[in-house]
Amino acid sequence: MYEHVVIRTRKGFYTTTYHGIDWNFMAEHYRKFLPHIGNGFEFAELLSELLGELNVSHSGARFYLNNPNGDQTASLGIIPDVTYQGQGIRVDEILLGGPLDRKELNLSTPFIITAIDGNTIGTDKDWAYYLNRKADRYILLTLTELSNGKERQVTVKPTNLSQESRLLYRRWVKRNADEVEKLSKGILGYVHIPGMSDGPYRNIYGEMMGKYYDRSGVVVDTRFNGGGDLVSDLAMFFTGTKFITYHNHVRELGSEPTFRWTKPTVALVNEANYSDGSCFACGYKQLGIGKLIGMPVPGTCSFAGWETLQDNQIRWGMVPVSAKDMYGVWMENVEAIPDYVIMNEPSVAPKGRDQQLEKAIKTLMEATVK
Repeated sequence: MYEHVVIRTRKGFYTTTYHGIDWNFMAEHYRKFLPHIGNGFEFAELLSELLGELNVSHSGARFYLNNPNGDQTASLGIIPDVTYQGQGIRVDEILLGGPLDRKELNLSTPFIITAIDGNTIGTDKDWAYYLNRKADRYILLTLTELSNGKERQVTVKPTNLSQESRLLYRRWVKRNADEVEKLSKGILGYVHIPGMSDGPYRNIYGEMMGKYYDRSGVVVDTRFNGGGDLVSDLAMFFTGTKFITYHNHVRELGSEPTFRWTKPTVALVNEANYSDGSCFACGYKQLGIGKLIGMPVPGTCSFAGWETLQDNQIRWGMVPVSAKDMYGVWMENVEAIPDYVIMNEPSVAPKGRDQQLEKAIKTLMEATVK
């Protein structure tokens, strides 16, 4: 397996310079550790160290072991008060669409969950302990309402952490959209593109050509975009030019093109834009589509070449194809620097402010309101 990785990387890496390292030397250097490898996890770590010498994205090795008896923490779909020091879980917010967001429960925050399935939640254990392997199974919660001090018992069915992540994502997007609505007084719209695939494209297309069709501009948020393959579709969609308008004697009824956005945008990016999310940041700026706002985006505009090894537990990859920008410069490891470099400061973000979003709204307002 080691030889396969070494040979395939030697023959398949996208540039013969190997980012300035001697690949044959590195392969021999790490080969001496092979007799000391005891399991698949250690071997994956070894491969990751070897491939890490290339200093390239879309590369490394991962060990997968299906363990049905492993810990699986369930989720109640809540925002807890992490500063609370007493017994139980103090709940500050119920996530929309989560297990506790049910009309018949009639819950209002804040309240304290004091027990799960009759087990009192003390301060000696993390409360995740009481939710282990409880996803999609009915459990009994004992809680105290802080508004009146009454104790209640409710039956709920927790979900899994993946679903909780989706609920938190929708909450974040809604808060951002509400902030844009408020600060722009309804002049601007907001969309977030989490990944470069068909679903997110259909969502933002529907919102921009429907909900936000009459807005003067849209904040296009691509922060934390994990990649895919959509950069050209987005570039074409955001660069429409209105060339015909349809009217009667009362008002304008429509325009051409009907399938491209013809008004201003600004794009939000950050350190977590990856792969096609990195390609987008570079292309958006170099094409001059609009102002790029946020933090520098690492250069990871490359294609992945992943495969599973013979043990069926280790998946590894290296980069067989990368990309050059419109000036002929390799994009791998070259940052896309925003027009406005704005950090969401750790001392500000916990107070509910998004400094990057605020700058995006201000910049787009200046471009649309004359």
